[in-house]
Amino acid sequence: MNRRALLATTGTAIATLAGCAKTRQSASLAHTVSVYLSERDETHDVIVRVENDQEELLFEREYRLSDANEAHEDATFPASTDPQTVIITVDGTQFDYQWPGFEAAELPCEGENRSGVEVYVGTDSDGSPDLRLEANCQYVTIESD
Repeated sequence: MNRRALLATTGTAIATLAGCAKTRQSASLAHTVSVYLSERDETHDVIVRVENDQEELLFEREYRLSDANEAHEDATFPASTDPQTVIITVDGTQFDYQWPGFEAAELPCEGENRSGVEVYVGTDSDGSPDLRLEANCQYVTIESD
């Protein structure tokens, strides 16, 4: 390998490593939202919103759950946002919950783990939407600006 090729290769490798280092530095901790279909052979339109105590929108995502698309795991939003309320709309019916906090046995999360929610969507015996909301603790990061 000649000197010019060696310098070009070395320069490219250093630039790539610098980019990786920058990416690692710009990662921040995140909360997660996971949505699951509880029962087969059902279809549900679901919207999950998370707001802080000033009712500012921190997270919003729409889901179309079906037998062919039964889970959406680990959607994220920044952990620095202090979520307070989870608003879940299933087929037009709205449910409001507090963001998981100290009342859950596994919370508060320890170390760098952050709280998240798992939403299980089904139907009760009279055909109305039925939800189960569970808390979790995970170490997840997202790229920040």
